[in-house]
Amino acid sequence: MKEPVFSYIPGKSYLHKLDPRTKLAAVMLLGILVFRTESFFGMGVLFTFFIALTSFSGLPARVFFRAVRPMVLFIIFIFLAQLFFTEGQALVSFGVLHPTFEGLQNGIRLSARFILLLLFAALMTASTDPSAITSGIERILRPLPLSWMGVNSYELATMMNLSIAFLPILFDRVERTKAAQASRGMYFGKNPFHSVPALAIPLIRGVVRDAEELSLAMESRGYQGSRRTSMHEFVMQKRDWATLLILIIFAVLMLRF
Repeated sequence: MKEPVFSYIPGKSYLHKLDPRTKLAAVMLLGILVFRTESFFGMGVLFTFFIALTSFSGLPARVFFRAVRPMVLFIIFIFLAQLFFTEGQALVSFGVLHPTFEGLQNGIRLSARFILLLLFAALMTASTDPSAITSGIERILRPLPLSWMGVNSYELATMMNLSIAFLPILFDRVERTKAAQASRGMYFGKNPFHSVPALAIPLIRGVVRDAEELSLAMESRGYQGSRRTSMHEFVMQKRDWATLLILIIFAVLMLRF
């Protein structure tokens, strides 16, 4: 069976052995770099750094293609929006549409940023067990004074983990809904806009039903959002501190150049 997107793939690589807090901090730091980098050279360095990280993960390339594929239409949309609606030096003319050189640069830059965010997120989720991500988020948020907001670190970590867990379920439900409507004679190629209600309505109903079943299952098992113990307590190892040091040095160099 084909693995859903953003799913965990067990392994014994260097990245798999890192503490989840290290990987969460790395993704946040790399996300900041993605948004702060303006030059195409910097984008190329980030793509090269991602390729270097994948070599330490032992993960197949199809994992990352699967992560980007569902968002291809959105990436194309933001690229075209920048290309045709950014003022600047016109490249060619298509009637009322005038693609500009500045729009081409902005479109490539924004598309590259979005792709990099998807790739780094896929790298983390594929090399980290979802329960480890929950525990890592909880331990990062534990020192923060969240009680004045009416929540605690355990509840926030659970919500984030459920969101991550629901992503592959959501993509799988989209594919099943599309196949079910196609078996009933719906043709998606003729007019995609007419097929949106046929996909959205059963999809929303299915997601709400899944959420209700999950909440009932958690209540039946006596789930409480208060402090919970863990079978495995995380301890930062030397490789975690070394990885964070390398990432900080890399970030400083990227921000300076």
